[in-house]
Amino acid sequence: MLDLKEASIEIREIINNRQKELKLTFEEETHTYTMVDTNNLIIDKFNIGFCDKGKYSGRIIIPSYDSKNYLNYFIARSWDLKTKVKYKNPESSKDEIIFFENLIDWFKPIFIVEGVFDGLFLPNSIPMLGKHMSVLLFDTLYEKALNTITICLDNDAWADAIKLYHQLNGGRLYGKIKIIKLTDNKDVADLCGNISDFYVDMR
Repeated sequence: MLDLKEASIEIREIINNRQKELKLTFEEETHTYTMVDTNNLIIDKFNIGFCDKGKYSGRIIIPSYDSKNYLNYFIARSWDLKTKVKYKNPESSKDEIIFFENLIDWFKPIFIVEGVFDGLFLPNSIPMLGKHMSVLLFDTLYEKALNTITICLDNDAWADAIKLYHQLNGGRLYGKIKIIKLTDNKDVADLCGNISDFYVDMR
């Protein structure tokens, strides 16, 4: 289980001491990424940090907070291309939380994406942390979403996206569900959120 108190302290320390850059460049000699200067608006909005010691050393930390601004999960992504463990996340169940919940405006259009890095590039997005939607997220969307919901999964998850579209497109959400079909093995992060050319009419 995720020790929220302990994790909150650790995340806060990481954020308070974080680098003020997000963009990464690849170092050929060391086979690692190095941060370089870039716009820090994304970092500030999502409280992104970098851990340089301890259990999560060498990892970018992207925290998630619930509707009351309590830490409910976090992603620890290695930036070393040679590592065998790309992600090192909490043992807590991801199906019991809604990622970025404190940032969601239920009155505005919502984007459903697979990964956290995809969520950084689309406004009002909810990363599922995979290709399948949890019961909690499904029920919460059905109860709270008051605008359109756009499903935007990776290129290899088109079948999952169609299935999710039909699951959501009913009852009070009927006619409010949109879907994106990405091509050329691109994901939202690759496109920096420029997805307007990839909408599919399901009518």
